[in-house]
Amino acid sequence: MTQTAEKRFKVTVITVVMNAEKVIQQLFDSMRELKTDEVEFIVLDGVSKDGTVDLIRKNEDIIDAWTSEPDHGIYDAMNKAVKMARGQWLLFMGADDTLLKGFRNIIPRLKDTNTVYYGKVFFHSKVITGRIEDDYRLTKTNICHQAIFYPKQIFEKYQYETQYIKCADYVLNLKLWDDTEFKFAYCDELIANFPEGGFSTNTVDTAFENDKADLFKQHLSLIAYARYLNKNIGTLGMLKKILLGK
Repeated sequence: MTQTAEKRFKVTVITVVMNAEKVIQQLFDSMRELKTDEVEFIVLDGVSKDGTVDLIRKNEDIIDAWTSEPDHGIYDAMNKAVKMARGQWLLFMGADDTLLKGFRNIIPRLKDTNTVYYGKVFFHSKVITGRIEDDYRLTKTNICHQAIFYPKQIFEKYQYETQYIKCADYVLNLKLWDDTEFKFAYCDELIANFPEGGFSTNTVDTAFENDKADLFKQHLSLIAYARYLNKNIGTLGMLKKILLGK
């Protein structure tokens, strides 16, 4: 591992990567364009077998800390990276993502360390606003991971649950939405380009699909949970679930 001298940053950008030599230079190029003294960049490689580590070394001028070691999946690596981070807010970027100018614009708006700030992403050739107006919206969509700035202090209370191989960030967002210690604030800024075809596009999170209804019941309002059930299993099924627990 390499790391610069002890310093405090406003934002830490974290990337966990495995065998991404074909795409990761685009991320590095975007980071080189937008990185400032307020921004820390951490890269955790899962012992790639291609040229990824060579590219990391070639871009060490913009990387504040990196390591290459085995992990137990994406979210395990993210939990490790959180412990290394020195920023007040954390943003997680995939190896095939790129930062956009809204990333720099949002940084001055990060002020309350009990607030989760989030913005927009570019996906499937269009801008995805992703604004969450109410609990029910969270049953239909997650806040894009590449557009959300988590206060680091939330990871003193929570971590990514690694049994969810694709949706651990969704589970974290549900818990934070339900936690009165924290609040969410939407910022109208385009943070990142989130391309199609990566791990999240091609992976089914069976554990999350099995637990989803219970997670909604536990962390969202009864109205949101009932609307979700009504949409997915009909009015009779919804009433049975809510009144009889069946």
